[in-house]
Amino acid sequence: MEIAGNRPSPKKETAEIMNKSVNDSALGTKSIPLLYLRFALAGIMANAILGVVSIVDGYFVSGFQELEVEGIGIGFTIMVITRMLGVLFGIGAGAVISLRLGKGKIEEARSIMGQTLWFTLFISTLLAVLGLVFENQIMTLFGASQDALPYAVKYSRLLWISLPITILAVVLSIFTNIDEKPVLSMNSWLVAAVVAGITEWIMVVKYDMGMMGSSWANTISQSIPALLIFYFWFGKTKLKPKIKDMMIDLKTIGEVAWTGFASFSSQFMMFFAIIIFNNLLQSYGGGLHVAAFTIQNGYITNLLALAALGGMTGLQPIISYNYGAGNLDRVKQAIKIGLMFTVAFFLIATALLIIFADPIVSFFSGGNPELQKLGIWTTVVFNSLFMLNAVSLLISGYFESQERNWTATFINVSKMLLFLFPFLFIFPKFWGVEGIWYAGPAAEIPGILIAIYFMKKEFKRLKDTNVKTVRL
Repeated sequence: MEIAGNRPSPKKETAEIMNKSVNDSALGTKSIPLLYLRFALAGIMANAILGVVSIVDGYFVSGFQELEVEGIGIGFTIMVITRMLGVLFGIGAGAVISLRLGKGKIEEARSIMGQTLWFTLFISTLLAVLGLVFENQIMTLFGASQDALPYAVKYSRLLWISLPITILAVVLSIFTNIDEKPVLSMNSWLVAAVVAGITEWIMVVKYDMGMMGSSWANTISQSIPALLIFYFWFGKTKLKPKIKDMMIDLKTIGEVAWTGFASFSSQFMMFFAIIIFNNLLQSYGGGLHVAAFTIQNGYITNLLALAALGGMTGLQPIISYNYGAGNLDRVKQAIKIGLMFTVAFFLIATALLIIFADPIVSFFSGGNPELQKLGIWTTVVFNSLFMLNAVSLLISGYFESQERNWTATFINVSKMLLFLFPFLFIFPKFWGVEGIWYAGPAAEIPGILIAIYFMKKEFKRLKDTNVKTVRL
C-alpha cells in the first residue's frame, strides 16, 4: 500500500520526467566539442554533396546551346524556392521541436513535427499546381526572354511537379538531425548525389537528352532524401508522425514559420540580390561579367554557402535542446566551439579557393581566356571575406534556435538592406563594374560587426543568468 505522504509532488514528478529525458539524450549529455563536430561535419558534408551535384551539372550544362543555358538558369530558380521553403519549415520546426524535447515535452514535440510535415506537403502541393498553371507567366517574371521562354518552361516543368517532394526532402533531412541521426541525413544526400550523377551522364552523354537530362538529375538529387520519411514511420524514433496531426493547429504552424523566418528572410533577400547583381552586371559590364557571376553564384560561392548552412543546422539542435533543458553552460560552450570551428574551417576553405582559383575556374570557363581571367579575379574578390558571412549566419542561427526571432532576422536582413543593396548602387558610381563585385565583401564587414554586437550581449546575458541561478 502506498502512503500518500510519501508520494512525490506533481512538480517533482514533472522535473524527474524532464531530467530523465535530458539524461537519455546525447544532445544533453555528450561532450559538446565531439557532439558539434559530429553534427556540423555531417551537415557540411550533406550540403557540400548537394553543391558538388550542382558543379557536375554545371560541367554538363556548359556544352549546351546558349538559349538552353538561359532557360536552365531561369528554371533553376525553382530550386531557390525549394531551399527557401525548406529552411522556413525545417529550421523553424527543428528549433521548436528541440526546445520542447529539452523541456521533456516529447508528445508535444512529436505533434509539432507531424503537423509541420502535413502542412508543408499541403502548401508545396498548392504552390506546385499554381506553378504548372501559370508556368509561362512565372518564367517571364523570373526573367526569361521570349526566345528562352520555351526552354525555361520545358526545364522547369519537372521541377514544379516534384516540388512537394523536394521541399519535404529538405525538411526531413533537418528533422533527422533533430533526432540525433546526422550521418543518416548525410548519407541520404550522398546516395542522391551518386544517383543524380549517373542519371545525368546516361541521359546527357549516352542518350543525348540535353537539358532534360539536367532537369531529371536535379529532380532526383533533390528528391531522394524524402525517403527518410520511412525512417520516421518505421525506425526507432520518438518523433513518428501520425494521421491525427492532419488536424493543423495554426498557432503551432505560426510559431514554426516565425521561428524559421530568419533563415527564410536570408534566402529571400539573396534571391533579390541575385536579380540585382545580374541586372547591374549586365548594364555595367555586359554578358562576360554575368557569366562570371553565374560561375560564382551557381557553383563556387554556392558551395561555400551550402557548407555554411550545414554548419549552422548542425549547431541548431545542440543549442535548442540544451536551452530548453536549462543547460546554459552547454549552450555557451556550444556557440563558442561553433564560432572557433567556423572561423578556422572557412579561413582554410577560402585560402585554398584563392590559391587554386585558376584550375577551379577552368572547370567552368569552357576554354574562354577572357572568362577565365575574369573568373579568377572575381573568385578572389567575391569570396575573400566569406568567413565573415559564415560567422554571421552561425550567430543568426544561434538566436533562431532559441526562438529569439527578431534578433536573428535583424542580423540577416540588416546586412542586405542597410549595406549590400545601397553598396550595389553606390560603388559602381566610383569604380564601375568592379564596384559591383566589391559590394558583397564590403557589406560583410558592417554585417559581422552587428552580429558580434548581439553575440557579446548574449555572452553577458548567459553569464548573468548563471550567476543568478547559482545564488538561488
